[in-house]
Amino acid sequence: MPSRFLSGCGLAVVACAIATPAIAQERQFDIPAQPLPGAIASLGRQAQLQIVAPDYGLEQIRSRPLKGRMDARAALRLLIGGTGLEVAADDGARIVLRRVRVSEARLAVPSDGAAANDIVVTGFRASLSKASDIKRNSDAIVDAVAAEDIGQLPDNSATEALARLPGVQVFRNRGEGQAITIRGISSVVTMINGQEAYTGSSRRTLLNSYPAGLIRSIEVYKALTPDLIEGGIGGAVDVQLRQPLDFRKGLSVAGTVRGTYDDQADKLMYNGDVLIAGNWDTSAGEIGVMVNASYTRRDYYESYRENLAPQTSTAGYSFPSGILAKNPKGRYERPVLTGEIQWRPAYNLGLYVRATNVTDDNTYTDTDFQTNIAASTVLRNVQLVDGTNIVKTASFTATASSGSRSNYTRQLLDTTQVEFGADFTSGIAKLTTSAVYTTSRVETDQQLFLLGFNKAPTIDAVFQSDSKWGGLSYSYPGVDLADINQFHVRAYSDTRERQKGKGLQWRTDLELDTGTGFFRSFKTGFRYARRTAAYRSGTGLVDLNSLNLPMSAFPGGATPAVLSRRPGGDDAAIPTGWVGYDATYLNSEANVIGLNNYIRTLKGMSGYFTDEGRPAFDPINAFDGKENSFAAYGQFKYGFELGGVPIDGVAGVRVVNTWLSIDGTQSIRENTPTTGGTITRFAPIHGHQNYVDVDPAISAVAHFTPQLQLRAAWTKTFSRPDFSNLNPTVALVQVQTASGDYTGVATAGNPDLKPVRSNNWDLSLEYYIGNAGSLSLAGFYRDVNGYIVRTKVTDDGIPGALGTVDVTKYVNAGDGYIKGIEVAGSTFFDFAPGILRHFGASANYTYIESEQNLPATAVTAAFKGQTTGISKHSYNASLFYDDGKFRAKVAWSWRSDFTLSYNLTDPTKNLNWYPISRLAASATYSINRNLSLTLDGTNLLNRPQRAYWGTKAFTDRVYFEGRSYSAALRFKF
Repeated sequence: MPSRFLSGCGLAVVACAIATPAIAQERQFDIPAQPLPGAIASLGRQAQLQIVAPDYGLEQIRSRPLKGRMDARAALRLLIGGTGLEVAADDGARIVLRRVRVSEARLAVPSDGAAANDIVVTGFRASLSKASDIKRNSDAIVDAVAAEDIGQLPDNSATEALARLPGVQVFRNRGEGQAITIRGISSVVTMINGQEAYTGSSRRTLLNSYPAGLIRSIEVYKALTPDLIEGGIGGAVDVQLRQPLDFRKGLSVAGTVRGTYDDQADKLMYNGDVLIAGNWDTSAGEIGVMVNASYTRRDYYESYRENLAPQTSTAGYSFPSGILAKNPKGRYERPVLTGEIQWRPAYNLGLYVRATNVTDDNTYTDTDFQTNIAASTVLRNVQLVDGTNIVKTASFTATASSGSRSNYTRQLLDTTQVEFGADFTSGIAKLTTSAVYTTSRVETDQQLFLLGFNKAPTIDAVFQSDSKWGGLSYSYPGVDLADINQFHVRAYSDTRERQKGKGLQWRTDLELDTGTGFFRSFKTGFRYARRTAAYRSGTGLVDLNSLNLPMSAFPGGATPAVLSRRPGGDDAAIPTGWVGYDATYLNSEANVIGLNNYIRTLKGMSGYFTDEGRPAFDPINAFDGKENSFAAYGQFKYGFELGGVPIDGVAGVRVVNTWLSIDGTQSIRENTPTTGGTITRFAPIHGHQNYVDVDPAISAVAHFTPQLQLRAAWTKTFSRPDFSNLNPTVALVQVQTASGDYTGVATAGNPDLKPVRSNNWDLSLEYYIGNAGSLSLAGFYRDVNGYIVRTKVTDDGIPGALGTVDVTKYVNAGDGYIKGIEVAGSTFFDFAPGILRHFGASANYTYIESEQNLPATAVTAAFKGQTTGISKHSYNASLFYDDGKFRAKVAWSWRSDFTLSYNLTDPTKNLNWYPISRLAASATYSINRNLSLTLDGTNLLNRPQRAYWGTKAFTDRVYFEGRSYSAALRFKF
């Protein structure tokens, strides 16, 4: 029996071993579109020709359909055109294929002995080409970002790169992109090398923790196939790191040294990464070893002024409940280390072990000056915004509780993932298996030191100013905010939070290539996952206002810090400096314990901290969860012709059984007027669930021409609730009335929460131009059921309750939809004359319309509105130049306004964001084949983010991030 094209990792395989053919003889070929290994095998069988090809990394490349009468060489040229393969040798009886290092995400470091006809392509063209290949050949609906070269993603982190893709929106905070949504949905599965990844007790990992230097490509799955991991109604993000057998034989070394300057932080930061990989043929088989390390430091300094949530006075005026000048400041330090050993002892057997450690060591030293305004405050010299009851300007006397706040937070996130895997191929069968162990912890410690005025000051405020960006402008006439004698210590808090997550994943997959009929291949497999999640939190909040103590009486307070605000291009008149506690004193636990122990000696303050000098963990802010899931799936690839148009696709189903248990604590506090006593009792509380999800999926691709194809897909997906929402903890307070009856209020989690489920329809028309160009038009519809919201309900089933209880908790409430279109295109101007052919452009536009329906509750009416966090319009546009020696890019992104949060009892407190736009640029010069120099700039226009309450006449905040400039030297040998 002719041997099958066998998938592995780096050894050539024989597609068909037949006696010497007449290679020039014309034959009738009929090879449908399918994964490239199967297509090469089919051509070998039909041509009775021996074909030797690289057998790793080709499974995701989809061949063009090939039908007609021609000789074998012509058929092979058509089949492998644009796939990154070329003919290396042809003796008439045997053809050997090799990789052309073109459009490959697996970009090898070229050897000094590279053949003259080897083509080495990097830069924007390679990045666009590989991303286009991934999208074109995938069985799922996917978009991708691929590295331009080793250690060179088009942006400097995974999150920033994702922001360039159609349908992906990123919310920025603390100097970087953080939360993402895919087509308006934040619930997505995050994967590293195809395996689920998470941080602490959450269900997702922080993608901004992964620097560009470690990433080969990022794939965003917008419609899932049954073989992909479940758990995200929005889809999945798979960050592909590099592997040792990606590289040429011998030793490869590559890396980056980068310096970055942030103009608002006024800091110069140094970052770098290094990769060392070896790939050798030995008597024991092919062996690859790789170590890839990265260190990222990011100092940021933000600046914003804010009107706090609106309130209405007895006179009917709408004005802020407080005003705030704030400086979020901090530093991220992220060492990342990944290593892998791959061993292929035989052409059809491969094994590997991979380990990755990601550490986030983050420090925040925020400072702000907050002035609280009571609703009963008497406003003087009032001027309203035209046509509204919103106060534009006023003078008033602030409460004495106003003053500076100094915050010190240290957050340590540490995640380690170890993976073992193997693959085996025999004939038409390919078997893969892998096991992954993950351990992750998050430790957060936060101290907050608050000052208050000794004497309530007078404030002249312009809540809605005529400055360039609008919003707050104010002053304290006659008050020196840098004079420590104006203030006393008002309050102090110390919080510690601990999260732990551990998990084991084991999956096995079997794929059978069944031929060229209707059923092209069959794939089945299972995945077992077990994980634990633990959470603890405790806070000591001390009201020191009545003691009227100066800051100098406290450890660390003898030398006050004058905290200055850097406006960052803002022209509004607000305080630019004030005195406060130097929070950097709290950068050691010994100093924190010393401060806490001093506070324990003050009158009436002994019970806020333990004998160890830290707050005790609160039993009602704790949970321990265990979750198991078992998934089994089956899918087949099919193909046929309809009216001369080849059609292929995937159909199958994934069945998932999830069972979980979660433990917390219930507290019951009873106030009994008849006895004048208060009793608090604690008791363990337990929750558990067991449910099954059946998620079918079917997709089809119609290949009108080799360049034009239409995709359609229908899928069902689900997302599990977060562990923090499943926490069964209940805090119940019940009061006995004079009649002897009890009334109660409670806050709680909800261990009975069900998954959010979605029916999904997708359509995508795609046209591919050359190696790096494409145009696409996609439409999508998501029918979502079971949104999780926090609201107040009446519940008579609370354990220990002596009457009806109004409980605030998470519930599955309402349904909704998300629909939209995506338009995307990218190309190089190869058709243009001269230097113009080195230019290119890419652009995409996304339109999203959404609706969320929430039923009436005990305190809110039924609600219908747009889903939070989603911009209706967003686009990205880039213009680039790449001649091989020099490349440059200018990139612009924009998203329209969106609602961040709703207040269902008072719509004037809905928090909305204005449109956000950003401009970035980069340029790279290749000094020689081993060295290149890159210059980057981000947020070049320095436009602030802005928000408003309810109506644009009531500005919430004006928020400046700062611009960053960097220079990087890249090397590869």
